[in-house]
Amino acid sequence: MSDYLKRGNLMWEGSRMMLPEHLQALRERKNKVREDPPPSLTEEELTEFGLIAHDSLHHTLEVKIIYWRDGFNHEIAGIIDRIDGYASRFKIENKWIEVKELKRIERL
Repeated sequence: MSDYLKRGNLMWEGSRMMLPEHLQALRERKNKVREDPPPSLTEEELTEFGLIAHDSLHHTLEVKIIYWRDGFNHEIAGIIDRIDGYASRFKIENKWIEVKELKRIERL
């Protein structure tokens, strides 16, 4: 057999293609695999987070917040501007974060 015919899979390399729908499905599957589960906090953790949030609001202390949104963890640091007790959310750096999205709050 000549060297030209012994090239293995190279014969098909140039004709390999993916449809846009397949690429999109692969990207979505890859992102879904990387997603983190939503947080589940205990009552003690929520109480501690509430105390830290109130300290940040009333004493202008900087905090670092790690929160879960759309399957991924995000991090933001700053001073809490407002706390909305009715909607269970608070505002930091012009961004509203719901309590159910919280993973961790730390004082800086």
